[in-house]
Amino acid sequence: MTLAFLGDVDVEHLTRLLSPPPHVFTPAFLLTLDQWGCWTRNGVGWAAPSRTPESLRDLVGNLREWLRGAGFDLERGAFVPHVTLVRKTQCSPLPDVMTPIAWQVGGFALIHSQLRAGGSRYKMLGSWPLE
Repeated sequence: MTLAFLGDVDVEHLTRLLSPPPHVFTPAFLLTLDQWGCWTRNGVGWAAPSRTPESLRDLVGNLREWLRGAGFDLERGAFVPHVTLVRKTQCSPLPDVMTPIAWQVGGFALIHSQLRAGGSRYKMLGSWPLE
């Protein structure tokens, strides 16, 4: 789940990203993914919560506030919590009911994605536990 998308970041700014301030952190929380769907315009299949936990909203808000204050240019759109399950897919009807998935969220990470001809490659640059 992407909490804040930064786009291209110069290497000299990486040190700041690897040191989030204490006010960013929230208590750990349970996230229940209980809805699914597919966005036909971009062929993305996703799972999402029907209810967004307050701690997730706070974590995203805290991260975005810190990053903008540190001079990073973020997407301006609203946060839509979802987990991407598949990309470049043909969307077809799904059953109305999804078996809920309980996800105990105990931390967050900084991920570097490299776009390649064969698909994206992801590398974790840092991770932090929640309270």
